[in-house]
Amino acid sequence: MKKSIIGLFAAIMLVSMTGCKNGVSGGGSSNPYKKTGTQEINGKSYDIVTFGSFPQSEKTDDTITVNESEAKTAGSYTYYKGSDNEWYAKLGSKYFKVEPIKWRVLTTDYNGTKKKLLLAENIIINKAYDASSNNYENSSIRAYLTGDFYNTAFTTEEQNAIAITTVINDARSTNPDGDSNVMLWNNGENQYASDTATSDKIFLLSEQEVTKDDYGFATYNAYGTDSTRIRKVTAFARESGTWVSTDSGYEDGGYWWLRSPIYTNSITARYVYIYGYAYYNLIVNYAYMGVVPALCLN
Repeated sequence: MKKSIIGLFAAIMLVSMTGCKNGVSGGGSSNPYKKTGTQEINGKSYDIVTFGSFPQSEKTDDTITVNESEAKTAGSYTYYKGSDNEWYAKLGSKYFKVEPIKWRVLTTDYNGTKKKLLLAENIIINKAYDASSNNYENSSIRAYLTGDFYNTAFTTEEQNAIAITTVINDARSTNPDGDSNVMLWNNGENQYASDTATSDKIFLLSEQEVTKDDYGFATYNAYGTDSTRIRKVTAFARESGTWVSTDSGYEDGGYWWLRSPIYTNSITARYVYIYGYAYYNLIVNYAYMGVVPALCLN
């Protein structure tokens, strides 16, 4: 009898151990973080991974039907079951497949925290930064990322894997990174920057972060593929109202917000241009601007 109990306990322990796979998963039956490839930038390799999901590509295969009577909710979205056993979001009369979000791992030690910093590889939605202010802490874009997007894009297991990150919003973060840059905005000062850091699970990159060589980015005024800041717009984001480039060589590219306020006034913020420049700014209430979220993993 005693041996049977010991054997049963060992079997239970074995099942428990094998159910927790390598990665950031907190003990579930599957690993929500998956490496799919690498990208070589200036001799350094950056992992490309999938994590979370969001509507992205348009359904163009007429042999696939969508059953709107079989539905589920994710955040503020309703998804419908396709005959291919996939889920779809509907915009107007079109359906968009819910697919894994692709990310680039910029560093495995974000700000000395030993956390992986992930940046989305595509523009996945469009939002105004805010109605009237470039204060990131109180902005509507931060509220969207930490609220509706977080609840839409990630399962409970995935949410548990995302770290609460201290997001720096001071004047230095609103300036280009490194001594090699010719120009610091307003001699490095910014009265609209904030010394108050936010604590977020999802956030936008800053002007400093998007010009860091260690993250695989070129200087703020570099453009084209050398900048590695160019992001394409998904079909779902395009249908939602994201502006899309038609310029030769930059087709399907878009603008995307940074969290950094400009130093000249309280109603403009930095963004990345379609050619990869990182030094432009725009009035915060422009709603056609793209969103490229970032996050850290536990």
